[in-house]
Amino acid sequence: MAENRMYSGSRCSLLRRLITVEPIVFFYMFGVFLQFTAFLSLTYDKACLMLYNATFCTAMDNKSFQQQHKVEQDNIQSEASYWLIVTNVAMTVPAILSVFFFMGPWGDKVDRKLPLLFPCAGAFLYGLSNLVNAHFVSWPIPLLIPGLILNGLCGGYGTMLMASYSYITHITRETNRMVRVGVVGAMIYMAATISVFISGLLVQLIGHVNVFVIVCACMGAGFVYGVCILPSVVPEKQEQHGDKSWCDKFLLSTVRETWAFIVKPRDSNQKLLLALEITILNIVHMCTSGEGDILFLYLKRSPRSFTRAQYGYFKGSENFTRSLALVTLLPLLKRKLSFRDSTIIIIGLIFKTMTLVTLGVADSLLVVFLGLRFTNPLILNLCPISGTSHKAAIPALLQGFPSAGLRSSMAGRVDLKEHGRLFAVVAATQSCVTLATTFIFNGWYPSTLAYFDGTLFIFAAGLCVIATGIAVFVHIRSRRLQSKSNQSSIHGAEATPEDRAASILCQEKQLTINDSDTIPVQDHLEPTTLNGKNDDNKRVDKENIVVQRL
Repeated sequence: MAENRMYSGSRCSLLRRLITVEPIVFFYMFGVFLQFTAFLSLTYDKACLMLYNATFCTAMDNKSFQQQHKVEQDNIQSEASYWLIVTNVAMTVPAILSVFFFMGPWGDKVDRKLPLLFPCAGAFLYGLSNLVNAHFVSWPIPLLIPGLILNGLCGGYGTMLMASYSYITHITRETNRMVRVGVVGAMIYMAATISVFISGLLVQLIGHVNVFVIVCACMGAGFVYGVCILPSVVPEKQEQHGDKSWCDKFLLSTVRETWAFIVKPRDSNQKLLLALEITILNIVHMCTSGEGDILFLYLKRSPRSFTRAQYGYFKGSENFTRSLALVTLLPLLKRKLSFRDSTIIIIGLIFKTMTLVTLGVADSLLVVFLGLRFTNPLILNLCPISGTSHKAAIPALLQGFPSAGLRSSMAGRVDLKEHGRLFAVVAATQSCVTLATTFIFNGWYPSTLAYFDGTLFIFAAGLCVIATGIAVFVHIRSRRLQSKSNQSSIHGAEATPEDRAASILCQEKQLTINDSDTIPVQDHLEPTTLNGKNDDNKRVDKENIVVQRL
């Protein structure tokens, strides 16, 4: 019995070490993607009701009715696109300030799990706001904005990404970092798979109000897990400077520290590569965010004429293929085939480009689903399409690779204690990109309806081509730097005596005696008879002694 209890206790302890941020990420992302789809649908319905009566708006769900009223449909799409710009701005601007100045630095100074709790609280309040607006569907769209602002002030989606990645990179070894980052990414896509897959069907079956009730329950569960179960990860205590006011301690100091991280002197090559990787990540984020902003409108428009359920099936299956690749293919490529992070990034970018092109030229429901045929045939069983080809597929399987690879690579280029600030800067730049993307994609989309409504997907594919070119440069530059580093290690014996002396001095500073006493090298090199010499003579004597040893 005692042995069984010990075994059970050790197994629970192991699970607690292996499972950390994954549940809170899953709960939050499940609620976010469920809420996102329901919010798009609610905004579309409210935009229609602002222009036409309820009977007309109900009839617009019929495909033949849409084809007979294409002008009215374009008016609704333009109105909905405008309000999506407004709502995105209302949430994104507070989120930028929150994550950049507060959430990231607080995670570095107080507790890594603290920034994980705020987004859950904000999304809960946001869900309540949407619930009330869904109950009173005739209320105007501007009444959605207070909930969006509250969600943004608590950090939102960007803070959850920043906090989860900074937490997981803090507690894992470098050799295992990318796999753990990939698992967190898989949790995101898995949550998105389930929630988006059922979101359209849930809206049709139980209505917007009940969907937002489920959202609030998910956010509450994530918050409770974070408070009661998730272990705290307290960074190293930093030096305190006297008595400071609350404003200086929690506001001004975070601004100074974030700025200090940005301008901190680093190796020029590493600084360049870090900046380029952030650029690639933001380009990928622009493409993904822009696709998400217009995809519902694009697929709902004739001739594709997706229903809410079909949209959910499509997005859910796409997210499923991404999560499947992150938990199966990614560990295989890293551990068994020893692929570099940059190689995995390039592969993912190529597949993302191909998928965007496929969406851009899609003129029917059939073509849209071709990108998922090999990786998820279930979607076509739920939504049968005649004449589906088994040979024309461009799977969206590897689209999740760029983000996982970039975050892992970036974490390796900064100190462990800077991970919170790094991912805070990344989240802030992504929020700025989201804001710009909203204006570009939602602002441009209504103009494309007259000539080619897939223009923005081709535009996004072009951006991915640029990102691929930058990733190839990073790959080549990283390999050259590693090659030079390896050559320096191999030919270390050819270094000058002074360089070798300095190297030995550094190594001997950690000289261990009897496995317990660490004696600095100067204790051996500086007898009391050297007290009359100046510092320069001491340094020369130490170097001469070491050189003689060589």
